[in-house]
Amino acid sequence: SSSSSSSSLSTTRKLVQHVLVLQRRTKMTNSERNDALRDANEKMKFYYENRPSLETLNKHKKKFGDDNQHFIMAGTLSTFLCAFLLTPFLGRKIAQDEEFRAKYVPKFYDYSLEKPDYAWTRAELHEQMVQLQMDLHKRAINGEFTPDKLEEMRRHFDGVDPEEDDHGWGKIHPGVDDDEDIEED
Repeated sequence: SSSSSSSSLSTTRKLVQHVLVLQRRTKMTNSERNDALRDANEKMKFYYENRPSLETLNKHKKKFGDDNQHFIMAGTLSTFLCAFLLTPFLGRKIAQDEEFRAKYVPKFYDYSLEKPDYAWTRAELHEQMVQLQMDLHKRAINGEFTPDKLEEMRRHFDGVDPEEDDHGWGKIHPGVDDDEDIEED
């Protein structure tokens, strides 16, 4: 406000000086000079009385919009940050809590699977492993694991006759020829 009044005063002073210079050059009378000053004051009155605010004049200088934009950006950032931090906890809650899932997750969006029953209990699995060991032991006693038979087992799958396998689909190592060593020392 003080800068606008001082600039208007300096402009008014310049105008008055201009009128005084005109009076000296043209030999104006006092009444003509007063009329010229009144006219100049009337023209200058609109300059300092109806002057627009500085915010209106400097609107084009704002690059980032109004001050509310910072609050909107901070709110958006905090929303995404909270969502990012809460997602693992919410996912764990949905995965582990049946009641929560039934209450808040719609049926068309629920892709959870029922836990299957195990094929074997521990005892049954142990019995099967013991039976396999006993079977291998009996086969070793019968002589099924001689070096020639072991070499044949290393080259072909069980139950595949190498003479009838024209394309080599039954080989364990299809790129190795029959006369090459499979295991290198």
